[in-house]
Amino acid sequence: MEPTVDRPAPQVTVADIRTLVDSSAELPVLYINYGPGDDGDTEAELDVWATGLVFQPDIVLTHATALDQLGEEPSSETIAEFLPRVQKPWTR
Repeated sequence: MEPTVDRPAPQVTVADIRTLVDSSAELPVLYINYGPGDDGDTEAELDVWATGLVFQPDIVLTHATALDQLGEEPSSETIAEFLPRVQKPWTR
């Protein structure tokens, strides 16, 4: 499933990137997780999981890229400055 104009992906937050950077999963990635919403429709949320278990087009940011761009222990301010690079419209 892909984001659409009617079903946009959620925006990446500082907390999302912090979760990715701190993850102990093997080769973690931040990705769009499509699951059932409260109303029965599909709901999109951001989650962190091992790259081998995630559908490639749903990946928003890899752990390696985050560390390369932000450093090993980025501050919240550094992450906030980085957000515009990963806050894409994610719609087609």
